[in-house]
Amino acid sequence: MTALTYAVIAALGNVAGGIAVARGAKLGLRLISGCVAFGAGFMLSVALAEVLPEAFEMGGRSAALYVLLGYLLVHLSQHTATEHFHFGEETHSVTHQAGVTALIGLLLHTFFDGVAIASGFAVSQRLGILVFLAILLHKLPEGVTISSIQIAGGTEPNRA
Repeated sequence: MTALTYAVIAALGNVAGGIAVARGAKLGLRLISGCVAFGAGFMLSVALAEVLPEAFEMGGRSAALYVLLGYLLVHLSQHTATEHFHFGEETHSVTHQAGVTALIGLLLHTFFDGVAIASGFAVSQRLGILVFLAILLHKLPEGVTISSIQIAGGTEPNRA
């Protein structure tokens, strides 16, 4: 299989998570909630044990700067640039516009997931497959999240 095939399969994880919400698959949602924790641990271990060492080997000391810039970009986008950060308390209703915004963000996020998979395969087959698995595991919960936001914003479940 090619890197593109792996990227498309990973993106279909979003669809599977969305279908579970739209169909109200209670068992599926329970399984997916377990996948969130497992996927987070898997992604963290791939990042720390595989991706970071490879980045430092290929990029030398300058790789540390790029790692820091990547972290700061995520921090900026999640906690500084948006007004949505609220320390865990849900203090507002979800509107249709929030669903559209979340969908656009997810599409952009999915594009970069594909870039990460392709980059992993550019380094080695083994790293590409590990990155693919890590991304696939977090795509199911993403699908659940985006469909839930769409439904909460007023979209019919069959369209979410």
